[in-house]
Amino acid sequence: MISSASWSYTPTENQKIKTFLAQVFQDDVPKPKRLWVKGVIKENLSQILNRPEKKLNYRYWQAQGKTVWLLDELGKERDITTAVVIKNNQVHQVKVVVYRESRGGEVQVPWFTEQFVGANQQQNWQKHIDSISGATLSVNALKKQTEVALYLDSVLAESS
Repeated sequence: MISSASWSYTPTENQKIKTFLAQVFQDDVPKPKRLWVKGVIKENLSQILNRPEKKLNYRYWQAQGKTVWLLDELGKERDITTAVVIKNNQVHQVKVVVYRESRGGEVQVPWFTEQFVGANQQQNWQKHIDSISGATLSVNALKKQTEVALYLDSVLAESS
């Protein structure tokens, strides 16, 4: 399993990440920043993830009124690397950047990821996300990643 804590991606995966960031920020990609995980943030993330949060920080890029969170979450057997773009306190885009599972790849297609657009912390958006037969764990991973991104973005907003 690839751990986002070490951010050790293959050269091909790194290129996919760079390409996505260049698209989001129109080739003017800001330097990455880190949000440190401690105290109540760690407790809230553990609740969202339904497990103890072990990461020390989360990496993000912020410019042009957008924040991109690059998150890894275990699908069935391997990590799924997803970028969640937040703009105006809601999901602007969800993109599966690296999918490593042998099944459930349908979570990568636009008809699935576009369901997340407009989600925010004030609504119960998860009940409106259609599941995919045979891809339940991948669907759940993307839901968690989106919820984590929304939460982390709200932490940033509170601290500014």
